[in-house]
Amino acid sequence: MDGLSAFVDTNVIIEHLTGNLDILEVRERFDVLYSNSIVFSKSLMVYLRALTGERPYTLKHKPELVRTHQTELKDFLKFFEIFTELEINRSVETLAVEYMAKYGLLPNDALILATCKFYGVKYLISLDSDFAEACSGEGIVLLSSLEEISKITEEREET
Repeated sequence: MDGLSAFVDTNVIIEHLTGNLDILEVRERFDVLYSNSIVFSKSLMVYLRALTGERPYTLKHKPELVRTHQTELKDFLKFFEIFTELEINRSVETLAVEYMAKYGLLPNDALILATCKFYGVKYLISLDSDFAEACSGEGIVLLSSLEEISKITEEREET
């Protein structure tokens, strides 16, 4: 992957949606930000729960609660255009299972790490410390704070 790019974990997007972090500021520091369908789905569910105040079971059995938020759902989709989606294919799934066995990661985290590894994404932006050992073991740099992001992007500007 050419240029400075990073994969963004769900928790970073949730922090943006709750107003605790500006993902657009992060985006300005990178040439490309990546996600996958796992991050999209998890982020969208958290967003939908925040909009409705309801649990997934209730939303499943009362689809009208979802339908009343068409505009917000379209806005979420538009927001997600800042990310380039990386496909989860059989090779990524195979790597994910290996990472589950090797590092004890849960499926979604293993799929995120496997996506990074398969596509050669050097940086993973996540507030989840569960990734620390696995990222280190797979040669992926975990960025878990704005300070770490700033350091990486400033080093790039100096070169």
